Amino acid sequence: MQIPIEHGKRIPKIDEDFNSLAEHVRQIAETQRRHTAILERHTVYHQEHRAELAAMRSELADTRAHMDLRFTALEDDLVGVKTDVSGLKTDVAGLKTDVAGLKTDVSTLKTDMAEVKGTLAVILSRLPEQPAA
Repeated sequence: MQIPIEHGKRIPKIDEDFNSLAEHVRQIAETQRRHTAILERHTVYHQEHRAELAAMRSELADTRAHMDLRFTALEDDLVGVKTDVSGLKTDVAGLKTDVAGLKTDVSTLKTDMAEVKGTLAVILSRLPEQPAA
């Protein structure tokens, strides 16, 4: 099948095909612009979130360092407290020894007082009675 060609005139089928092709190209270009805009928005979104994530990681690292320092200080304090408790236990043991010694001394004093009372009773019994004035 041949299309009749008249010089100086446009061929309607070619015009129709060209217009259809131009419409498809325009639609493709519009779709591409929309997709490009979406990609740009997503790129900005990801960049913002990447920056936020980097800031969060940095903050987390700072927090970890701070907590490590605090835990180290607490561990040092715990060692000091354990040392203090050990010293207090030694002091308590010394006090118990002192109390035991004091109990022995009190017992000895009671024995001595009983002997003194006995001696005084003997001395008083040997004294002559004096008349009451």
